Amino acid sequence: MKISLRPHHFLCLQGYKGLNYSKSQANSWSKISKQLDKNPDADILIIDGNDDLCKKCPAILQEKKSRCINETVKKLDKDVADILGLVKGQIYKYSDILDKIKMNFTKKKHEQLCSDCAWWKKGMCRDSFDK
Repeated sequence: MKISLRPHHFLCLQGYKGLNYSKSQANSWSKISKQLDKNPDADILIIDGNDDLCKKCPAILQEKKSRCINETVKKLDKDVADILGLVKGQIYKYSDILDKIKMNFTKKKHEQLCSDCAWWKKGMCRDSFDK
């Protein structure tokens, strides 16, 4: 199994609760989240832009402008990739990425990177790094 993910989604997955998504989008996120929980050694291909989690996004499906393609999100992807040492086009084991997250992310770092995000502002993921 190989899953394509953009770098900032590794942070989103840590706090994913299935809230505030359309039903089809939540099903996509829930499915991938469960797959990764069951198979932490899954291969992850690092990509730019829309990834496997984005496939059911209503904005993308309806070809509307998605907030996920703006410069802020692109910068977030770059920052997360730099912090975790991820290279676009490379394949990593999910468990290795989780180890990098545990070593490099704190609640403060999460807030610094994500406090401009709509999901953060709604409180959906603020507790991701409380543990």
